[in-house]
Amino acid sequence: MKRNIRTVVLLFMGALLVFFTACKKDEVENPYEEIERSVAVDNPSVDDIPVGNFAWLHGKIFAPTCANSGCHDGTFEPDFRSISSSYNSLVNHPVISNNAEMSFEVRVLPGNASASLLNERLTANIPNSSGIMPLEVDEASDWDSFSSAYISNIQAWINGGALDMYGNPPSTGSGNLPPSVDGLVVFPQGNTTDPFGRNPDEPGITPIEVNAGVIDVWVKVSDDQLDPTTLGTNELLFASSTSELENASPVVFNSTNSIIAEDFGGNPASFYHRASIDLTGAAVGDTFFLRTRFDDGVNPEVSIPNEGSNPFITAIFVIKVV
Repeated sequence: MKRNIRTVVLLFMGALLVFFTACKKDEVENPYEEIERSVAVDNPSVDDIPVGNFAWLHGKIFAPTCANSGCHDGTFEPDFRSISSSYNSLVNHPVISNNAEMSFEVRVLPGNASASLLNERLTANIPNSSGIMPLEVDEASDWDSFSSAYISNIQAWINGGALDMYGNPPSTGSGNLPPSVDGLVVFPQGNTTDPFGRNPDEPGITPIEVNAGVIDVWVKVSDDQLDPTTLGTNELLFASSTSELENASPVVFNSTNSIIAEDFGGNPASFYHRASIDLTGAAVGDTFFLRTRFDDGVNPEVSIPNEGSNPFITAIFVIKVV
């Protein structure tokens, strides 16, 4: 009897050993261990962006109404998933389909809504097309309630020159658009998981609150023609006032590594450009304005934000020592 009990105990202990060994093996070989996860970023709310700004158009109209599954979600153009993909696949972008009279050359012709296919697709039923856009409206969209106002907003944006979210006009004729920044995240130096945030208790677009010391500024840059890592004049400027930015010493972006973080539209995106700035001597309450410079070799060097950017947009690129 004792021998049988001993045998049972040994068998039980052997089973436990196999079980825990198997668990340990599974833990080591977990296929999800190395997956790069997106960092949640405290981006400004679309309600804080001025009405009619392209970032507002994307957040209020294109993203919730047009970028739904199986539609303009990257499945086919225009691509309304992000602010930059929306802008790049609309402005001065050649049309694929047309009306019988071949009236339209581009989806958005800056300064002329009536000559823009986007406006036509929203207001008229073109024969042999799928119909007036949008074909379906998701529950997250309020298009059915505000469609007339939204169409007027889009028309006003086109007739106003189809400016990007920073107030930059598109180049004329070339079809090559200047680079754009549509993501910003700031970390303590060497940290890529715990970004600094904005003050949730204050209204509007508040500064990113950072600690005194060396910080890493990451931006997401997009271009309609080039890989973002091949852009020229990759520079970050920072100063205690916007008037001092032009004469500030530039810090060159490093683009050898990347992180996945949320862009201004709340989408996971690759951030390749990192610049470290030293705020070791800064005091609590000190505020700094940021500006980026990029060059695609075709358009004039672009500053983001620039002197003509709306103050609400400029406020996105402000940091404050706390």
